[in-house]
Amino acid sequence: MKKLYILMAGLILASAMMLVNNPPIFSKFSEVSEVYCTDGSFDGGKLYAAFSVVNGKCGESSRLDKKNFSLEECIKYFGAEIIITEKIGDLVSIYLYSPAIRRFKTVKGKKVNLHVAFTEDCVVMGSPVIYGSY
Repeated sequence: MKKLYILMAGLILASAMMLVNNPPIFSKFSEVSEVYCTDGSFDGGKLYAAFSVVNGKCGESSRLDKKNFSLEECIKYFGAEIIITEKIGDLVSIYLYSPAIRRFKTVKGKKVNLHVAFTEDCVVMGSPVIYGSY
C-alpha cells in the first residue's frame, strides 16, 4: 500500500510540474480556453479538457469580446509580428509569429503560432492556429 501512495504522489507532482511549465497561453485575455491534444488540420483538432494540459497540448483557443480586445496589445504582449492577413467575407484572419510560443504550424510556407480571427460577433485567438469554427 505504501508503494501505491508513493506512486500516486509522484504522478501528482509530475502533473503539477507539467502544468506549471505549460500554462494557458491566453490567460491574460480570457479566463476560458479550449485545449486541443490532437494535432490536426485547420478544421481538425480535438477538444480534450484539462488532462491534455499536463499530457502535452497541441493547441488552444479562446473566444473574446470584440470591445475589450486590442490587436496592438496582443502583438506587444506576445512580442509577435504579423505574417499573413486574410479577409474572407466578414471574417478577417491574422496569422502571427511569436518567439515566446514554442509550437508552430507552417501556413503558406511561413511559420505561424498565433492566429487571431475577427468575426462579426467576437474575436477568436488560437495557437498555433484556431482549430474548428470561429
